[in-house]
Amino acid sequence: MSTDSPPVADRQSTSWLRRSISRGRNSAQEVGSRSSTSNKYLAPPGSNSNDGSRSAHSNNLGRQKSFRGMVNRLRSSSNASVSSLQLPDLKFEDVENWFYGFQKYNQLVSTEITLKNDYPSTTFSKASKILTKNCGGYFLHGLPEAAFDFALLWCPAGSVSRQGSDEPSWSWTAYVGPVNFPFDPTSCPDVYMAPRSEGEWFRSEIVNLHIGPEETPYTVRREKCESLRIKYPPYFHAPRGSDTSIESKTLRFTASTISADGFTCEQLHYQDREIPCSQLLNDNEQHCGVIMDFESSISTPSSTGPFEFVLLSRNLRRKPAELTRRPALPTIHPPGTPIWDGARFLWDEEVVDFDEELFKAGPWRILNVMLIKWVGEHAERVAIARIHEDAWMQRNPVKKNIVLK
Repeated sequence: MSTDSPPVADRQSTSWLRRSISRGRNSAQEVGSRSSTSNKYLAPPGSNSNDGSRSAHSNNLGRQKSFRGMVNRLRSSSNASVSSLQLPDLKFEDVENWFYGFQKYNQLVSTEITLKNDYPSTTFSKASKILTKNCGGYFLHGLPEAAFDFALLWCPAGSVSRQGSDEPSWSWTAYVGPVNFPFDPTSCPDVYMAPRSEGEWFRSEIVNLHIGPEETPYTVRREKCESLRIKYPPYFHAPRGSDTSIESKTLRFTASTISADGFTCEQLHYQDREIPCSQLLNDNEQHCGVIMDFESSISTPSSTGPFEFVLLSRNLRRKPAELTRRPALPTIHPPGTPIWDGARFLWDEEVVDFDEELFKAGPWRILNVMLIKWVGEHAERVAIARIHEDAWMQRNPVKKNIVLK
């Protein structure tokens, strides 16, 4: 198992993604005259990335490939909605486990705290203290350690910007702007309504999860209660370390990684508007996943690097239920990769995660990964992404000890 950041000789261009995107667009124009192509998601024939035709393509042609409707899902909300889809209207004081605890946390962060740029705040401090008392576990820079694997998958819900270095890159608390949790299984009725006989609905892929200095690390105490239905790797440390280490910005864990070199991305548009989601293409220009951010944010030139993808977890993919109306809460979402329309997740459409003619669908085939960039001996988060397992394995993943700040 590798323990070091990639050697300088192996480091890719600091503008790897921006330059790769340009190659992707050119390739689309070159192959546009052919009757078919292995990649259906690039720019249309004769398009120019500097004019408005790209947006038109995304909306008219790309949308057919990029988004998918759900059968018999009703977009309008109603009091007549299936009762099992309606979450109980609990106050924080009434929450007794982390299933409902993370739902409430999600709602607070997504619809109030980050919308108002209200962190730190009395509201968040009060809520976190109640959840710690009623459900257990500390909060690590705004993320509940009990459901840390869920919380680590936060994504931008709009434009966000880094606000100094007092908070770590791996937490939403380091940024100004709205965020959401599109892969939260406690807010996905199609998943959490699955019978217990079907087993877990979430699988963590990281081990040795600690925060703090290497000499005196604090083990992140992830909750194993049945209500969360998370499967952890067999090697799972018992808690140890000093509570004072939880104030540290350094997160340490072991996970599989692949180089990001050769991957490209394409901005998605929904109803003539950019959304914080881009298609991920491999070095064969095959649509193999998505990156949960705007292309312009991901492609910002960087003086550091190299860049890698780190495997974090997997969500269970279930067939969406039919004849269901949209729940009232904006944080409730369908399975897969949901579409954020600026105020809520859509109920009757989803992002197409990969080209199903090239990659096989399945309940556990999509991986939740983090795009990171190395800055000397430590790494920083760039974005959350999703990639098909086959595309991941084609890149010969390597286990590494990650130091994230």
